[in-house]
Amino acid sequence: MGRFAKLHWLVFCSLIFIVSRLIMLYQYELANSILIHQHGNFADLMCKWDCKWYLTIIQDGYDAHLRISPKVWNGLANWAFFPLYPYIVRYTALVSRLQPVLMGIILNQLFVFVALIIFYLYLKMAVDELNSRFGVVLLAFSPFSVYFASLYTEALFLLLSLAAFYSMRTNRRFLAAICGGLLSATRPLGCMFAAVYFYNQIKRFGVTGKVCGYTFIALSGLLIYMLYLYFLTGDFLAFHTVQRAWGRHGLDVAHMGNQLKHMVRDSHDSILFIFSCVISVYLLTKKYVEEAIFNVLATLPGVLTGTMMSEGRFCGTLFTFYFGITLLARKSNSLKLSIALLFIIFYISYFLYWMAHASFLV
Repeated sequence: MGRFAKLHWLVFCSLIFIVSRLIMLYQYELANSILIHQHGNFADLMCKWDCKWYLTIIQDGYDAHLRISPKVWNGLANWAFFPLYPYIVRYTALVSRLQPVLMGIILNQLFVFVALIIFYLYLKMAVDELNSRFGVVLLAFSPFSVYFASLYTEALFLLLSLAAFYSMRTNRRFLAAICGGLLSATRPLGCMFAAVYFYNQIKRFGVTGKVCGYTFIALSGLLIYMLYLYFLTGDFLAFHTVQRAWGRHGLDVAHMGNQLKHMVRDSHDSILFIFSCVISVYLLTKKYVEEAIFNVLATLPGVLTGTMMSEGRFCGTLFTFYFGITLLARKSNSLKLSIALLFIIFYISYFLYWMAHASFLV
């Protein structure tokens, strides 16, 4: 890394972030000219799939009933999408008077930048300077950065999970619990940090009132949202039950072979899930038990719904995924170079696939 290794770490993180975002903008200009033929601005072209659901919450709040229109949304509702991120975007957009999607994209870049800084500090507790910077490069050029460039929760989830783990590892117990509570209000799988946090705390302090209280705080976002859904719909678990309309019915025990065959055919998501499981096992062998548990708990529920839909996204936007890869490559410069080049190639290609509406990126 030469001269870049001599830069102050904060300058290095800033430069890597800026370069990665400039490349993203260049990709937009390229795709807009070749694929879209100058028919849209960045925010509009990046707003696909779940982005449009978050917009419904930002603009109109949560649905009181299942939707009957438009036809493609018949029988669906926006209860599956947790409130913290869309309401942050809603109020910052009101204050700034910016378009909600554009405001969300700007916020996501801020979240990612802060996440890179925390990730560097987190890595410094485990590896040396060179490998810490290598991990920052991997995260900045994540192929799944396409979700950080749209109205998705992945950037906020990344930041909060890193902040929660870093606080836990540096003995800021209450701050870790607060970050966990916010995490559980961001996405359903955010509640998995509470399990990791409880395990970490009882390992260190035993089962005490403070440990139980802090764990409750780490779950508070989910619990508050469940209470809200009960008063809105009469169902504490409406965020879960409504997902059946998306085809997430759970494992079909009676036809397990056919279901598994169908899941494996989704090669993109299946490969990433398998690789993520390998990363979890590797983290476990290196005694990073909490990171390994979180990596599994945050990805396994998606598979248990009986479909591989979005599983690649669930795996590839976890900081533990990049933490494991950094540890794996820490002793080999040639492996680091190969992985970094592979990431940059996929970073570029995934963005173009996204612009071309590739279904494997749903």
